[in-house]
Amino acid sequence: MSKGRDFLARHVQYLLSGDTEGMMREHYTEDCELVTFEFNLKGRQAVGKYLGEDEPKQAGKILGMDEIAFAESDDCIIFTVVVHSEKMGNFVARDALYLEGGKIKRHIALTLPPGKDVKSER
Repeated sequence: MSKGRDFLARHVQYLLSGDTEGMMREHYTEDCELVTFEFNLKGRQAVGKYLGEDEPKQAGKILGMDEIAFAESDDCIIFTVVVHSEKMGNFVARDALYLEGGKIKRHIALTLPPGKDVKSER
C-alpha cells in the first residue's frame, strides 16, 4: 500500500469510528484550513468542530465509503469516494489533501450539497 493510500485508510477509520479528536491530533496541522464551496475554516479547533459536530448533524453516522478515483504525489492526495451515510444516504465526496510534514495543511472539499450536484451524461 502506498503512503497516500495508507494515510487515507487511517483517515477513513477515524471518520468511521467517530474519533475526531484523534483524527485532528494525528492528521491535521495546528494551522490547517478547510476550503469548501460554502465556507472556509481555519485552525484545528474550527475544522475539528465542523468535522466532529456540524457535519455529523447533517450526514449522521458514516456507514462506509467506496473509492471511485485516487491519486497522490509527495505532498498531495486527491480522491473521489461514494459516502454511505445514515441521514443523507449516498453522496459523492471529492477531496484534495495538501500535506505538510505528514499532516493535512489544507483540506479542499469539493463536495456539493445534496440536490446541487449533477450527474454528467456522456
